[in-house]
Amino acid sequence: MILAVAPVLLDLAGKPFYVNMIFLSLMYGISAMAWNLLMGYTGLFSLGHAVFFGVGGYTVIVLALRYNVTPWIGLPVAGLTAAMLAAALSPPLLRLRSHWFTLATIALGEIFRLSFAHWDYVGASAGLQMPISERSIYYVQFAGATVYSYIAMAILAVELLFLWKIINSKTGFYMQTIREDELVAQTLGINTFNYKALSLVISAFFTGLAGGLYAMRFRYVDPFAVFDLITISTYIAIAGIIGGIYTFLGPQVGSFIFVPISEYVRANIVQAFPRVYGLHVAVLGVILLLISLFAPEGVLGYIRRRWKR
Repeated sequence: MILAVAPVLLDLAGKPFYVNMIFLSLMYGISAMAWNLLMGYTGLFSLGHAVFFGVGGYTVIVLALRYNVTPWIGLPVAGLTAAMLAAALSPPLLRLRSHWFTLATIALGEIFRLSFAHWDYVGASAGLQMPISERSIYYVQFAGATVYSYIAMAILAVELLFLWKIINSKTGFYMQTIREDELVAQTLGINTFNYKALSLVISAFFTGLAGGLYAMRFRYVDPFAVFDLITISTYIAIAGIIGGIYTFLGPQVGSFIFVPISEYVRANIVQAFPRVYGLHVAVLGVILLLISLFAPEGVLGYIRRRWKR
């Protein structure tokens, strides 16, 4: 309830920075919840979700810029495009296990970043900008982050409901069996490839929506921003790890912890001391170190353990 009214109240109070902070927390939370289906419930540790995020962002802007398609339509198409990409990548990618899968996702992110940086149709290294128009509702162009925060909340609500249904179904139990021991799952007759592919496709779909949301909000994409290993792939994973990868709401909680801290340090301390640029990344490293030492199961996992005691 507090989150639902916070963007409007902060906007009325003249605090656009904090409204944008809420938007970013929701955006990363959507991606982290999707990432956690792959890692926390299926056991596949990905550091390449920037691929689906970036493809989603580019889809929204390419459709608007090249074909005058409203982002209201472009957003679900972005999710579907990312999902289809995940389905196409599944046969070679899911043959790999453990750290080899993780390394392949990192390489995949770099391949897409460099490919888009040399692809003229998508603006190459200069990127693409959303068309500027007086049709603000059609092109979803609003001042500030308030409207985009509510769009993000709507997407998150749909995602939570959908993931809850999946996790508590037979499909979810099969995924968790694969996470615990894939060989045992195979001996039980579970088609592990199909369920891993399904997990990857669902994860890519919602990550693509988050990327499309990024494009709607900032109206600009370039390969070095949306395919970035640190600020996209790693941040998404950090949100899940901090919140608790074996908990349902942990990634969203983790996002609301690390994004505000990172943004505050970046906007205030780094701005005051420009020679320490990148300090917000170091702060995240310290947070991860503390979490790994005192709450290796994540914040929600730690709270749940203490509650049981």
